[in-house]
Amino acid sequence: MTNKLQELYEAHVLMGMRKQRHFATLLGEHNWHYDKASGTMAFPPGPTFSVQVLGTEASESDSWLWAWANSDAQYPAEQLQAAQRLRELGQQWGVEEFTTPQLPREQLPAHLLGPVALGVLGLPAYYRGAMDTTNLLCLISDPAVAELPALKGTEFVSTLGDAISNCEIPNHRLAVAQFVEQLGWVPQWAGDAFQVTAGDGVLVMAQFDSLNRLAKLSTRLAQPA
Repeated sequence: MTNKLQELYEAHVLMGMRKQRHFATLLGEHNWHYDKASGTMAFPPGPTFSVQVLGTEASESDSWLWAWANSDAQYPAEQLQAAQRLRELGQQWGVEEFTTPQLPREQLPAHLLGPVALGVLGLPAYYRGAMDTTNLLCLISDPAVAELPALKGTEFVSTLGDAISNCEIPNHRLAVAQFVEQLGWVPQWAGDAFQVTAGDGVLVMAQFDSLNRLAKLSTRLAQPA
């Protein structure tokens, strides 16, 4: 992984997880169907959303293929705008994974690309649709998904816990600081620790060690003024 891609992942992984949790709640139990003609993905018995196609994962070759490089698929150009934009940014930033047409899947897995794409492009969710021999990765571009509820203190803590347990995040401090900023919260830092008031008024306190790993995380009800 290029250093720039690692930085982007750490900067956007927590907000990406929050967006995906919200999207999963919207969908509930569902099936999915991608309609190339309309540029939409339906989730029966639930809603249908406009999408941007990023690419496909092939199980037999264990590879990732960008949609802009897949001439056989004949995706409409208007559905490739997000993938093309990432390609342009990859050229500007030196992110080889964004400019190489085909890669081993382990170099650009959906759980890494998805949060980065959401953060960089400002989109609300992504979906990885499993098929027989390939998986289709799309970004949900419909503004109907974009509005997120205020994040509660307990949800903030659980998001951090899940991400640190399940994702490769070397620099916890950077990831958490970026998440707090993206939420629009105003933290009060004291050395390697900060406290911040969550959307529901709960006070969240975090402390990091000398390696920028999360060492302590707790909450309490904010004291009345």
